[in-house]
Amino acid sequence: MEVFAGDIKPLTYSRKERVIAIILLPPLAVLLNFIIFGTQYFSSLGYFIISTGITLGVIALVYVCCGMVGVSLRNRFPKYGQTFRRITIGLGIYIALTIAALSILFWGYDYTGFMGYQISLTTYGLTLIAGAFGNLLATSLNEGAAFFERWREVVDEAEQLKKENLQSQLEGLKGQVNPHFLFNSLNSLSSLISDDPEKAEKFLDEMSKVYRYLLRTNEDGLTTLQAEMDFIYSYFHLLKTRYGDGLEMKATIEDRFLCYMIPPLTLQMLVENAVKHNMILKDNPLQILLLTTNSGKLIVSNNLQRKDRMVSSNKVGLSNIVKKYRLMKQEEISVRDDGKEFAVVVPLIHP
Repeated sequence: MEVFAGDIKPLTYSRKERVIAIILLPPLAVLLNFIIFGTQYFSSLGYFIISTGITLGVIALVYVCCGMVGVSLRNRFPKYGQTFRRITIGLGIYIALTIAALSILFWGYDYTGFMGYQISLTTYGLTLIAGAFGNLLATSLNEGAAFFERWREVVDEAEQLKKENLQSQLEGLKGQVNPHFLFNSLNSLSSLISDDPEKAEKFLDEMSKVYRYLLRTNEDGLTTLQAEMDFIYSYFHLLKTRYGDGLEMKATIEDRFLCYMIPPLTLQMLVENAVKHNMILKDNPLQILLLTTNSGKLIVSNNLQRKDRMVSSNKVGLSNIVKKYRLMKQEEISVRDDGKEFAVVVPLIHP
């Protein structure tokens, strides 16, 4: 439904339309029949059921027609600034429909002589006035319910946008490789230039790929596993140049999962965490494994050889990945730590 503005046209006046009908229409039918027939309305169970059914059917039909008119008008005048115009036109049509329905009831019962009824013009006129007020009440309830529903949607959307904005800021901060990594990379490049120019050229090429990806990735909420793997190979090349034989990485990725989606920099954060928190020894290399499972998940694991001195960490990396998946309402990641191996299971998102 639209009270402000939007592209999706409402199918009902409000979500509470049926509830309002159930609450208002039966007692209204009983009251209207009492006005028409007086105490004679309760003199016979048969007459009570028949007249109540007829009257309830007529006013229910009017209620449905009014609802259809309300939906049509709200599609025609969806903006908040058009509310008064929409309600004014709607009330005019609702009252006209109500007058027609009441006239059918009063004059129909008079014409058929149902329960010996003869029309009272005074009662008829007062009932028409009461019907107009009833329309005003029903319209107010439905408009109020529709307005509240849209207000809640707007509040929820605003809250979601706020979360996304905060998450985007968090990603922007985390999405830049640690300045220490840049400093170390430049040092490695500097030493390679004099020792091995050909290797330095390759290092510089991979380094440019890493930062090109970093600059581009902030524009995207998701990226393909193929793009992320291409990036992590370049990123690992820089790490491998620095740490040498003390660092190893093996990837077993099924081709069918390369088109699946993943939040950008997910692998970089996980690999960075592994390097940051573990000792890297030539005789006992840190081994990072990446593999996909048949169930469409990516497992990033490493052997545990924690540093003797605890490394300060704000735990933003792993927490950031968790928050991304929760924000996207995807299956959450899981973490395994058995003391020998640390593994993070990341669900791949179907394209």
